[in-house]
Amino acid sequence: MTGVPAVWETIRKGVYSKLKERGPAAKTIFETALAAKWQLMKLGLPNSFIDPIFGKIKASTGGRLRYVLSGGAPISPETQQFLTTAVCPVIQGYGMTEGTAVIAIQLPQDPTTMGRTGPPGVHTELKLVAVAETDYHPSNTPNPRGELWVRGPNVMKGYYKQDALTKETLTEDGWLMTGDIAEMYPDGTMQIIDRKKNLVKLSNGEYIALEKLEAGYKTNKYVLNICVYADSNEAFPIAIVLPIEKELVEFGKTLGLTGKDLEVHSLVEDKRVQKEVLGDLRETAKRLGFKGADILGAIYLTSDEWTPQNDFLTAAQKLKRNDINKHYKETLKAVYKAGRQ
Repeated sequence: MTGVPAVWETIRKGVYSKLKERGPAAKTIFETALAAKWQLMKLGLPNSFIDPIFGKIKASTGGRLRYVLSGGAPISPETQQFLTTAVCPVIQGYGMTEGTAVIAIQLPQDPTTMGRTGPPGVHTELKLVAVAETDYHPSNTPNPRGELWVRGPNVMKGYYKQDALTKETLTEDGWLMTGDIAEMYPDGTMQIIDRKKNLVKLSNGEYIALEKLEAGYKTNKYVLNICVYADSNEAFPIAIVLPIEKELVEFGKTLGLTGKDLEVHSLVEDKRVQKEVLGDLRETAKRLGFKGADILGAIYLTSDEWTPQNDFLTAAQKLKRNDINKHYKETLKAVYKAGRQ
């Protein structure tokens, strides 16, 4: 089965939502089994005797999955590890239309390198190129970083009747400048960190990678989707958050809200709800080891739908960042103003 990260994130959150309903004992048993199986997998030891605990999850995905292929955007290591342990190995691939789809893919026999796309195909040359004014450089230790360039018979000859665009994308000696920032590991695998165009320099001189932050924050229980935004004149990022309605309602009940006050369009405007979600997102950032500059300074909760039909998402469920930022232009200014107070 193939899918984009949003699909796998939805499955993971659905499982934890069910566990929450069953109580703390069930959650503890499940997480203990999950951790035990993961350790056994990493050691290459037998672990199938633990699988009955994950039977309902496996059944919900058809019960016969042997491999899952994730692509289109980076999947969070946490989600990949969860599904690899509870369902079946999740293999992450990397490619572009300009590179005839496949450039690199994770090896099925090694399902324990989370967040990486695996080694390049035998037909492909890769190299990393330093990104000006950032710390992304092939000389980085222990792992080289930089913009990923690709060359080989799989790379296109150019865009049809678009010579100017071709010169922007291909070098004279055939290198495809992907625009993706990659990190290479000693075992030959690589990890896509972000898009070059999504690197933003904050007013304090720190660079942040928007897609990397979004992949991490999406693991939060309140987040259905999120668009992180950063103004280079500000010292912190903010975000537009499309929340999971069920989670907001449950928190609203703890506040004693009833009736129309529990409807999502009311909840997203409640200051107490906003404070709870922002605080929980910051806890997620700390758990994932984000640096100070990566931690959100303020958020805006929206009850709007984000779909390909309203131009907020692509058909592959990727954010149409420019369209979202344009739509929420005035909101973003207000969020920054509130975050500075």
